[in-house]
Amino acid sequence: MKHVLFLLISFTLLAPSCKKPADPGTGVPPVTTVRLVNTDHLLGTLYQPVKVAATGADVGTVWIYAEPDGSGGFKLVADNDEGYTCVDDVARAGLFLLREPDLATSTDKQNKLRLMTNFVLQMQSQNGYFYNFLWPDKSINKTFRTSLDTADWWSWRALWLLSEAQGYFQKTDAAYATQIQTSVSRLVANMIRDYGAKPKDANIVQGVAVPKWLPYGSGSDQAAIMLLGLNNVYTQTPSAPVLALMEKLADGILLMQKGDAKQFPYGAFLSFDNSWHAYGNDQSYALLTVGKALNKPDWIAAARREVENFYPYIIKEGFLESYEVRQSGDTFTEVKRSKFSQIAYGVRPMIWATLALYEQTKEPKFLEQANQLTRWFFGNNPANATMYDRATGRGFDGINSSTSVSRNAGAESTIEALLAVQMAEKYGFKE
Repeated sequence: MKHVLFLLISFTLLAPSCKKPADPGTGVPPVTTVRLVNTDHLLGTLYQPVKVAATGADVGTVWIYAEPDGSGGFKLVADNDEGYTCVDDVARAGLFLLREPDLATSTDKQNKLRLMTNFVLQMQSQNGYFYNFLWPDKSINKTFRTSLDTADWWSWRALWLLSEAQGYFQKTDAAYATQIQTSVSRLVANMIRDYGAKPKDANIVQGVAVPKWLPYGSGSDQAAIMLLGLNNVYTQTPSAPVLALMEKLADGILLMQKGDAKQFPYGAFLSFDNSWHAYGNDQSYALLTVGKALNKPDWIAAARREVENFYPYIIKEGFLESYEVRQSGDTFTEVKRSKFSQIAYGVRPMIWATLALYEQTKEPKFLEQANQLTRWFFGNNPANATMYDRATGRGFDGINSSTSVSRNAGAESTIEALLAVQMAEKYGFKE
């Protein structure tokens, strides 16, 4: 599967939306605020309730790929190797719904959240990890490499959603929350077994020291998602093994930070071995979030180094897709670079981390930096293209070059765009 805000715009309209109450003393009519978040495409076009073939369970899915159908709408495009929907995307859609300000009053969003959570639960294998894809006939893909029930992205995303959903459902349906807890506990036991005892050895790649105890050895991008999910677990039920694993994962992420304020790559967290890629680079957000929860000032300081030094470099360079580095002595040299493709999933993590740092510091410069990053969705990018259409809620799949943009609008691009915009709205910024 491809891996492949700040702008809150207020208008006074005749049509109803989110209204502020009128002042009874003046008779001034209510002001209507139009949200930048638009769920029409995600919940109207991409979302589909189905029954899992093997169990008949009712679940909620979202299309991975969606292409224009020639009549103004979008059509589903399944993948011959993978399928049509996956844990990777449904879990992120669920996280988006959990953060919606009207979830408590929207029966539609509540129902869809539950069905999406059901989908993730149905995808758990007997071994405790998760399968990823569902075929168009609603059977589980248990054979393709990106769908195997193993320690990989989709299992960590399942953990992130389920660990947050458990807290939500604990307030509304304790029996369902217990079912979620059972699923989470099986997965966490696997994680402690498979990663807790790994020796904290390092490997050298192109002169760069990297850990060997993270997913695939040095996968700090995956470790960040693990850390976020485990933080939810630890908050709900503190335990020494979970805390030890969190600290171990964070140690690996910290080892992947290279450079500083004056030395390339300016405090960036490499993603895997000697390479950095934009997509899924949630290390700073994870360290800021979990570092605050666990009172780990060194984690927070490390995240600040990336946000404060590397992100401005990325903006100055017109955003990047990936690069590789070589180390000689204390010097890092870029040996390979790719500017494209640029996708929503590469920009959203930077927005979240920058705003998380602002939340902790209240320094205005981080609001402005988040504003600059968010404008990527609204034309401040190499193609001068709108990558999130607030009129339809579509997030477009990517910028391939300064003159080429994919106007497909599948799950990942739409969900990641919505997550970015949703976070911005929380802070009330205007374009």
